[in-house]
Amino acid sequence: MPEFRSGELSQWVSRMWSNGIPEGRVCGVTQDTRKLQRGDLYVAIRGEHFDGHDFVGVAFEKGASGALVEEGFSWSSNPILRVPDTIRGLQDLARGYRKKWLGVPIGITGSVGKTTVKEMCAAILSVSGETHRTAGNYNNHIGLPLSMLSMPQAARYGVFEIGMNHPGEISELAYLLQPKIAILTDICNAHRMNFDSLEDIAREKSKLAERVPSSGMVILDRDSEWYTVTRRLTCANVVSISFEGIGDYVGRRVGSGVMNVNGFDYIMPLPGEHIMRNALRAIALGLELRMAPDEIAEGLRRFRPAAMRWQESEINGVGFINDAYNANPLSMKAALQTYATLQVPGKRWAVVGGMRELGDTSEEEHAALGRLIDELQFDGLITVGQLGRLIVSGGCEQTFHCNDAAEAAQILKDHLSAGDRVLLKASRGERLEQVLTFFREN
Repeated sequence: MPEFRSGELSQWVSRMWSNGIPEGRVCGVTQDTRKLQRGDLYVAIRGEHFDGHDFVGVAFEKGASGALVEEGFSWSSNPILRVPDTIRGLQDLARGYRKKWLGVPIGITGSVGKTTVKEMCAAILSVSGETHRTAGNYNNHIGLPLSMLSMPQAARYGVFEIGMNHPGEISELAYLLQPKIAILTDICNAHRMNFDSLEDIAREKSKLAERVPSSGMVILDRDSEWYTVTRRLTCANVVSISFEGIGDYVGRRVGSGVMNVNGFDYIMPLPGEHIMRNALRAIALGLELRMAPDEIAEGLRRFRPAAMRWQESEINGVGFINDAYNANPLSMKAALQTYATLQVPGKRWAVVGGMRELGDTSEEEHAALGRLIDELQFDGLITVGQLGRLIVSGGCEQTFHCNDAAEAAQILKDHLSAGDRVLLKASRGERLEQVLTFFREN
């Protein structure tokens, strides 16, 4: 963790300390008293269902060195910084630290694959030097500044995931990060309910590339229909990738789980063409930063998927693939198609739930998903939840619909045997990973 001087913290938020100043250096920044370590600065954030100011006392009891609070909050016993808005104050702290840090900040955005590309890039760059990465999916207006403030001063690279739900968010976060390198993953109808068109989503995502200076670099997929849109919006050097096409770095499948990129073979850590495309972005980054191919291959060997991203497990002889962290039309298609190619000793089942935040395209996208499942012809299909009813499929040997994960687990128990395999895929709000818990415990 980095350390901060009390004077620079007050300078970054343009406020003076009240009730004295913290003793020694501040060791970190957090908004969560459950994660607070002695010496941290506690940031009191007002949320929809809680007010962080209610926990200021708890923070100091646990050893906080100081607290960032909003004006009007009364506290007289410990060092505090009062600001008009603590979220803005948190962002001001991150902006100040960003100016102090001399490493290379890398921003990653897109509709799908952000976390996977982030983890792949970080694994590869860690072979070359100390690398910091976004923790989990801390990629919004609160998570990004927290991730930036947890970056060691000595880190050579910082790899940050940037997400969005509404127009204007990418531009704001990109301004905060000031990336020297940007990577865009695939674009699709994720969060469509807040945008008028898919092009609007692409343009919003492209705001990250727009923020990269002319001395920087943007890595884009030349196979994407949005390649030209993004390229026109950036003044940075554009590095193109392509899978089986034309680009600066071209990936070609040369065997099961092996991709050749510009003459060197890389072993993929997970199955699927979408994984190859994601890895291609990370490989291109490493090569552009003058890493040797064998160093990049070592980095890919270090890669571990984040939680609930194609996590494989076995319960009573039944294999499960938990890919239920989130879902949108593109990620759902990639997961199902990849799953359909795997060798399975027994039967192949899929448990799928709804894809949220698709707006007026929801019914159309779920119907298309049902048609895809028809083509893939699994042995069994379970659709879950209200949106799951929109996934109509008649191409599976057995098809069920249920209300929740508990019902889905019971159906699986009644129909599966050792050697069978199950894919779990849905939007985060469906909590489809609970199928594993119910299957194991009941």
